Amino acid sequence: MSELIHFTPVKRNSQGMKHAAVHPYQHVTLRTPGPQLVCGRIRSEDGKGAYLDAYPHLPWSVAPSCLLAPQTGDVVSAVINDGQIFVTAVLQRQHATSPLVLNSDGAPLHIVAPSLTLKATERVEIQTESLSLLSRTSQWVTDTLHQVAQSLFVRAGNAHRKVTFADEVEARHISQNAEQSLVLNSRIGSINSSAVLKLDGGQVHMG
Repeated sequence: MSELIHFTPVKRNSQGMKHAAVHPYQHVTLRTPGPQLVCGRIRSEDGKGAYLDAYPHLPWSVAPSCLLAPQTGDVVSAVINDGQIFVTAVLQRQHATSPLVLNSDGAPLHIVAPSLTLKATERVEIQTESLSLLSRTSQWVTDTLHQVAQSLFVRAGNAHRKVTFADEVEARHISQNAEQSLVLNSRIGSINSSAVLKLDGGQVHMG
């Protein structure tokens, strides 16, 4: 960041007496040595956009190290370098209950750790166009599980399902295809059909 100042240089003799100025005005550019660490509050005005209160004319952006997106009214620390403000951290929120937003500014965000725990006392919500879960083992434990989908495809080498009480299926059409055998075991069984009931096979054994 540079500042342009005006001054009139003078000469002095050996006794310290002043001589006349060599030039009436001389422009000297002073440069601040290195970046400056500053602190301020983010303001916002209609038609002007957001700015740092002490530096309303300097453009600013959020540094990649500041993942927490600053909001209007927050107190932030920043670095001024070459006439550009880089916000490095959010020091104080104007509203303590406002949501904390982690913003990677369009870049992918990766978290690498041997163990990761997400704990929410009320709710966890994920919104995305595509969700993939890759794991050697997966476990879901809940009192109630609701799944709503336009189409549901499940593929497994072996499947086992154990229901302690009732297991109900409602559908307009049910089709089951077993390539080799189909076994139904029950202490009491019943098949009801209001129109037609058909049994077809090479051999039909009753009783």
